[in-house]
Amino acid sequence: MESEFEAIKLGSRHRHPEEAEDHLNALSSILDKASSDATKLFDHCLNLLVKQLKVDRAVMVRHTNLGLETFWWAEARPSGLSSSLHSPEQSFCPRAMEHPNRSLVIRNASSDPQWLNEPGYTELGICSYIGTALREGGRPIGVLSVQHGKPKDFSRSSIALVNSVANLLSRTLEVEALKHELRLTRDSLDLTSAVVEDSALQSPTSGLPNQRYLEVWLRANLFMARRRGEPMAVVLWHWPESPRRRKVLNDISSSLRGEDLLVDLGRDRFQLLLPHTPQGGAEILIGRIREDMGEIAMGGTFWETELDDVQLNMAQHRCEIALRESLKKPDLAFTWRFLRPEDVENPG
Repeated sequence: MESEFEAIKLGSRHRHPEEAEDHLNALSSILDKASSDATKLFDHCLNLLVKQLKVDRAVMVRHTNLGLETFWWAEARPSGLSSSLHSPEQSFCPRAMEHPNRSLVIRNASSDPQWLNEPGYTELGICSYIGTALREGGRPIGVLSVQHGKPKDFSRSSIALVNSVANLLSRTLEVEALKHELRLTRDSLDLTSAVVEDSALQSPTSGLPNQRYLEVWLRANLFMARRRGEPMAVVLWHWPESPRRRKVLNDISSSLRGEDLLVDLGRDRFQLLLPHTPQGGAEILIGRIREDMGEIAMGGTFWETELDDVQLNMAQHRCEIALRESLKKPDLAFTWRFLRPEDVENPG
């Protein structure tokens, strides 16, 4: 067999000690040139792999809602986007994702029955390959691979080099993700402070965040919901002015979780947004709110990360339909309006 799944550690016995030492020196050079700029590190690491292993290309792909997507690469010879970069799903990367705890090593696909008919070889011309999972929080999110158009007798030290670089890049991706979440948290805190200090973000009649605040809040929170692949519960109701309305609404707003939002849309319309909240949890909270407000018609839906628009327009429209349906009921009930029938847990 010319291919195998291997888990290699630096320091293991090598057939080519000089090559192993050369790879260790290359790793040292990565650390010497490391900077706070992740893009420079990506570029340096991938070009180093191409040079050290004498391969055609080194590629980083990540798994998204659309499948595998190439997001960084280096090539031995400038040739623009090759077919393997255009079509990572046809390469050997999906196979590497199937076994994220081990490296996929192919030394000669042309003579190995296991890979001879794979599109990575037949369509993309990848004859030799090393693929190692990239991780974030211990979860596989993509693959770092080196690819070559001819057979290549990858040594254990070569495989260990790819593994070590993959570990470094995984840590870098985790740090970048944390930086992004910290920026979003900071923006959210800035917005919270602004709502207190800036009356332009606050409704004068209810004291709640207004439509302008909602627009800014959505930029961060819809992005995070899409990144996590989680739906967001959205609830709408109409409540005319009354002596107790302002106090009740502010009490409800104060009792919400930090990531939830109750907003005044104007014209006596109010909207509640509950990130990463399942239907059962949303219904418990809505039940408590209805106890405080009394019999008021309400309509709700879920903003779907994969199917809805990012401006919340489609979810808002479903809320309007659900609210109209609630108004027709004698008990002014709460009604869900779902995007897909199979999402309904408790219809009616």
